Amino acid sequence: MITYRLLAPADLPTLHNCFLAAFADYQVDMRMSREHFEQRLARDGVQLEISAGAFDAGKMIGFYMNGLGEWHGKQTAYDAGTGVIPEYRKRGVARDLFAFLVPRLKEVAISHYLLEVLTSNQPAVALYGKLGFVETRSLAVFRSDQLINSIHSPQSVLMRHVNKLQWQLFQSFWDGYPSWQNSSDAVERVGDERVIVGSYVDDSCVGYGVVLRSSANLMQLAVAHGHRRKGVGTAILTALQHEVGDVLKVNNVDEALKGTLAFYEASGFKLALRQFEMMKTL
Repeated sequence: MITYRLLAPADLPTLHNCFLAAFADYQVDMRMSREHFEQRLARDGVQLEISAGAFDAGKMIGFYMNGLGEWHGKQTAYDAGTGVIPEYRKRGVARDLFAFLVPRLKEVAISHYLLEVLTSNQPAVALYGKLGFVETRSLAVFRSDQLINSIHSPQSVLMRHVNKLQWQLFQSFWDGYPSWQNSSDAVERVGDERVIVGSYVDDSCVGYGVVLRSSANLMQLAVAHGHRRKGVGTAILTALQHEVGDVLKVNNVDEALKGTLAFYEASGFKLALRQFEMMKTL
């Protein structure tokens, strides 16, 4: 008989193994070490006490990993990963696990549930629709198979490391807002795993970028309006690439930000896949 329960720190090794098995045939390569897995959970704010697992005869066969935080002023759970191992799919495990989980989220005053799902994963999109999730944004994922050509920064721009997160200034450069995994809270959570560079003109910061060192995931990049289309953004990309020594990964860019999409395409990135951001009021 399949049973459901909330998770605890002792479940972490089993959760990692179940995650690898559940995503072994996923469209995106999700293979990662235990260390990388734990870094991912930390970035997403995952708390095991509001996450749940499905078990058959003591074996974990499915899970919901939930982050906790504030999203647009509302106490929100974020689905940092839902999976069911192949041999237990199409048996209602994800649906029943969700039904088990929601009352527990309400008990701790969580009012909203946020997730992302591949637009090509029609069964999952349909399931989340039936569960009451509605689409809030379309997000683009970009990849490149080559390093950005090394360039010199614009003559008037000085590139340097940034040690202090100046969110009021940084957010003044934004045209939209990042996804949960790239949010300001996520940047704070990754701590020393992040690298931040800024571009300066006359000692004033006019742009910045944040990359997660271990995975080369670009978390944020923004340039002040008056300094765009002058090579500042490309200089930031190049500096971050140099820091991690690898091709950068660009995840979950709001498709409504046409100028941002065009920037990444002009920088040599190609659209790899799309996701729906979806939200449910509990």
